[in-house]
Amino acid sequence: MCLQPIRILLRIATYPDITKEILGISEELTLLSRQKILPSGNKLDLLFVAGTKLKLLELKVESFQDKFVEQTEQYKTELLELQRINKLVNGPVDAYLLCPSILENQKEICKSRGIEPIEYSPEFVLESFFSRLKNLAGFITIKPADHGLWNLHLLNRLLYQMEQIQAREGLVSKTGLSESTIGSYLRFAEEMCLVTKRSRSESVLTELGKKYVWNRDPKASEDYMSEEQAGVLQDFIIEDPFASRAIYGIFTIVESIFTLSKNTYPVPLDLLINYFKESSGKFFEWASQKAALDGTKMYSNYATELGLIGRIGNKFYITPNGIRFILLLQLHKTIKTVDALRITTLNERGK
Repeated sequence: MCLQPIRILLRIATYPDITKEILGISEELTLLSRQKILPSGNKLDLLFVAGTKLKLLELKVESFQDKFVEQTEQYKTELLELQRINKLVNGPVDAYLLCPSILENQKEICKSRGIEPIEYSPEFVLESFFSRLKNLAGFITIKPADHGLWNLHLLNRLLYQMEQIQAREGLVSKTGLSESTIGSYLRFAEEMCLVTKRSRSESVLTELGKKYVWNRDPKASEDYMSEEQAGVLQDFIIEDPFASRAIYGIFTIVESIFTLSKNTYPVPLDLLINYFKESSGKFFEWASQKAALDGTKMYSNYATELGLIGRIGNKFYITPNGIRFILLLQLHKTIKTVDALRITTLNERGK
């Protein structure tokens, strides 16, 4: 088996509820030590506290061997000695030996030596870990939204009226857009964090929306997005690339082009389509080539308007702003992932 023990150890230690499920116990577990160095110099994989008891776990990623029993038994003996000399909290010590495969006669050997044998699945541990990670870090499952609006500047017609008008009926009258179109625009504006609902029939500009409107070029037409407006949105996305599905889509299209540029530059559209579809998690939703093409064109249009990428024909380029944007975003993405994983430092791992 190619799995490295420490990787599984970290996952079990990070989520004690997975350990409870594997051990088949209901008591709450608190991690006391991981890779604890014993007087002999050996390292005990995991030591938990459950009520007044200590739970010693020796974890293996290979089938049962007789020497595992001796090893676990020795660890238990050393813990009891540490208790005797007041170097470890007192309490009964339950010893567990975890292996992917243990035969019935081997289980009997363990029990006769005061060790509880546990047959577990490394695959279950890894799947359970990822399932819990998704619950902690919602950004892992976020996917770009499909709004059907081909350009960001289409929102200007609506946003520029919203400083004075909040009711949907008033916006219909002032902009000349249909009520259904207004509804679509408002939903997309919400995805871009520019608008928020005040009631069922009224929407207002967010602080980001106000800042975006204030930075318009008063001399330009409604179809124009100023550099200042683009900068406002760039800075917001950098601060929180997972704020919404649409914002995540913009981040992903730029990241996709940046990654593909390591293979060929400029990046051709036909290479980008499938990569973006898979990177954004839309493999099944955009099953048809047309759906994938439309999604790619839509989000590449947004990124182009923001000055993050350039497009000439069916080839894409990364702009200087795009390079800065993607590097800062990758940093934020890494920080969020580390926080969600609760990854410890190398020094902490050795304790």
